[in-house]
Amino acid sequence: MQLDHINIVTPDLDATSAFLCDVVGFSVGPRPNFTRKGVWLYGEEGGVALVHITLGDSRDGPTGPLDHVAFRADDKNALIARLEAHGIEYTTQVVPDRAIDQIFFRAPFGLRIEVDFHPKG
Repeated sequence: MQLDHINIVTPDLDATSAFLCDVVGFSVGPRPNFTRKGVWLYGEEGGVALVHITLGDSRDGPTGPLDHVAFRADDKNALIARLEAHGIEYTTQVVPDRAIDQIFFRAPFGLRIEVDFHPKG
């Protein structure tokens, strides 16, 4: 398993992405056509989007502006089995325009966790 990305919720997409690009050094890149508005930031050309920014009010969630942390893994069935064995509720979705399966759940300490399963091959 490896870290895939973090997701930041902000009421100002332009200012947040400008800060992270101008100060931290990220660059704006391609993003799937999700229903919620957002921006994906990349650390290097040809790399993965390390920071996902979505439009919203950071006061809406228990974790403030850090909406979730995402990991990349290989065995979706094993994760589902562990979640169910521990009685943890989860939701699934597929990334639009890509064949990436996602599982979302909340840790007991409040943080939302996403685990992504990219197609093999």
